[in-house]
Amino acid sequence: MALQFSSVDSMDPADTDHDATCLRTVRNEANAVLSRLSAKMATIDDGGRLVTLRDELNSLLSGLSESESSVENEELTPVGMGSLGKEILVRVLDFLSWNEILVGRVVCTTWRDTARHARPEVYIGGYTGIELVSRLTSLRSVLPMTQELEVYCTGIGEISSIRPVVGFKHLRSLGLTEVGLSGFHPYLFQMPTLEVLKTASNEHFEWDLEALSGLPLLKRLYCYGNQRLTGSLRRLSSICGTLTHVDLEGCVQVTGTLADIGDLCHTLVQLDLERCEQVTGTLNDLRGFKSLEAVSLEGSGVEADISKAGPGDFCAIKDVDVIMLQALTRRLDSTSNHFVLSSVTHLDLSEFEDEFDVDLGLVSFFPNLQELQCGWQSAVHAHVKGSVRSLRVLRPNLVELSLTNCSEVTGALSDLRDFPKLKKVDLKGTKVTPDMQNIGPNDFPSLSDPMSDICVLRLVSDVPAFMRFLFEKKLHDFHSTRSIAFNSPDSYHPNLRDLPGGDGRKDLSRSPFKLQFVKVGPRVGWRWTTGWENYYFETNWLDPQPLPSDDGYSEYCQEVESKTKENLGPFRGLQDPPATDEEYKELAAAFIRYPRAFARSVRRRIE
Repeated sequence: MALQFSSVDSMDPADTDHDATCLRTVRNEANAVLSRLSAKMATIDDGGRLVTLRDELNSLLSGLSESESSVENEELTPVGMGSLGKEILVRVLDFLSWNEILVGRVVCTTWRDTARHARPEVYIGGYTGIELVSRLTSLRSVLPMTQELEVYCTGIGEISSIRPVVGFKHLRSLGLTEVGLSGFHPYLFQMPTLEVLKTASNEHFEWDLEALSGLPLLKRLYCYGNQRLTGSLRRLSSICGTLTHVDLEGCVQVTGTLADIGDLCHTLVQLDLERCEQVTGTLNDLRGFKSLEAVSLEGSGVEADISKAGPGDFCAIKDVDVIMLQALTRRLDSTSNHFVLSSVTHLDLSEFEDEFDVDLGLVSFFPNLQELQCGWQSAVHAHVKGSVRSLRVLRPNLVELSLTNCSEVTGALSDLRDFPKLKKVDLKGTKVTPDMQNIGPNDFPSLSDPMSDICVLRLVSDVPAFMRFLFEKKLHDFHSTRSIAFNSPDSYHPNLRDLPGGDGRKDLSRSPFKLQFVKVGPRVGWRWTTGWENYYFETNWLDPQPLPSDDGYSEYCQEVESKTKENLGPFRGLQDPPATDEEYKELAAAFIRYPRAFARSVRRRIE
């Protein structure tokens, strides 16, 4: 949407007419109340209370009449943007982008002068070295109060200097991404108001952590892939009173130990030292950091040792990285004092797939976990092991559980039946058994996601109770299919190559162990099928059949024929698949080779 600027906004006369009309309406309603009040006073002796109320209403009516008169006689005075005052106008401009402010400043001298006090976020890039310096110099002149500046050049070439950034005297955030800087640029560390410094992918930018002493108010330091950044972590202590976020991922020349940043224990919220190979120490060095919410140390020289941690340590941690989880794994079976990471509410186990095996018993460290998942559904996650019974420590809080294709996870579905907040369960591809005999109608009270693949069906005998469970929980979906496990002892995959060709053989060559819900009128049921829009078996109904006296019964009968009878093929009269591969082949062969004789045998079977 294009911005339209105007120096004067006039007032619509209709606004005054509307105000007068409102006052007249209020006055008329007050008169009606006063009339009823006078009638009431004639019949009730209230000791003067109603008299007082009547006098107050009369006073209100008098004031309304005066207000109405003044509004009707009021002369309209045009109000322009210039009459708002500079402070308000600056606040208006702060809602615009810096490009829009540059357009707006040409409206009039008032807007031009006011624009110099705007505090926009400026994003500038795509210029060569000389063009970039010229552009920054121009912006410094027209928008000197800029507080956030992001400079990106995306590999245009080397830039010798961006000194004009120093001219932004009120700059609070500076971002430099692929700007092509080479060598050391001390002026970048002489900005006393700077609170956020970001440098990313500046491979030839040389500087030392000691330079941060020139940024006394720095709160957030993000340096990604700055391979020529040097210095010890101990240098960070020079700004220990303000620093909350430190990200030095890929800064391979940074040295020191975690003990060197002990002075940051009261302020540090996020620490990322991934691939800082020369940084050493153990996780024990961070146990006193009460504000630390996220730590990432993968690829560093830090050891996964958390043996000294006790109750209250790491109490603010919300994100768990590989090193932390590995340390917890080592401590799981230890006899040391137990402690918990009470602030962790989400955990994705797929992040650790290439590192080590993960036991579900680890969730005992995360009692307030609300979401537990394991990555993409298309991959097999054999590194996750253990029983879902281990998850019972999460019973009060768990909302979503997704362990799709975690092929080594075992247990029974009933282990989760009394989780009061559990809305979604996905255990497809696991070894969790659907023990429906142990699950009642009041179990899984919050389960509500229709896309839940609750578990893998291994036996045909498990299916009826499971499909009824989905129906009663309103989790049935008419637009997708389910199936029993590929390696189920009841499953087979027919080979009909020796039969005549054609579409019939093609459809029957598919395994008949897919399941789908079907809806006909008010009635819901389920059936076995060889695939979507292929042959299907007779429907197992979950609702009673409508009565002939019910409305729409004739339409129901017609729909039953079209939706449940037209494509039965060889399965007419059968509600379940044949028990063996041989029986299925005999059935398919009779249907394909001798369709008329097959039809007669089906009629006899049904009769």
